[in-house]
Amino acid sequence: MTPVDADVAGYVRAQATIASLVNVVVNPGIDWLSSRHEGPQTIWAADGVVVNFAITSLILSSLVGAFAAYGARRKIRLGQLAGAAAGPRRLPYRGWLAGLVLGAVAAALVIVACRLLDVAGVVTVSLMPLLAAKAVYSGVLGFVVARSVILRQLGRPAARGAQ
Repeated sequence: MTPVDADVAGYVRAQATIASLVNVVVNPGIDWLSSRHEGPQTIWAADGVVVNFAITSLILSSLVGAFAAYGARRKIRLGQLAGAAAGPRRLPYRGWLAGLVLGAVAAALVIVACRLLDVAGVVTVSLMPLLAAKAVYSGVLGFVVARSVILRQLGRPAARGAQ
């Protein structure tokens, strides 16, 4: 690994970790503020766990994608970040759109996971386990989206310019 590659890898890892940590705190915090006086939440209700996590997937991923792409493009434009890392080529170049695509995939996985919980007989979730699951889920999703979007920005053809 050359020093440039190490700098790029360090930047990607640091930014993805920051996105992860912010989401580990913010997303469970929002749920705690909005649900702390309620009883256990049902999984399949209109305001249940499935809807909560699916909406979180879409919003979190779009925002993380937008911020990660902006930061990476800014660093590239200033000459502080260079590399020919091959990003996930199937993702769109626009950060928010790439995040939205990843969020839609994550939302689909959430639906499958909640269906498996339903099959296992789990119909409600109390607040503390919900907050723990939300922290882990949000952290992992934030990391994956930030990393994927930054790598996609690095793999962008120079002729397209910044969008």
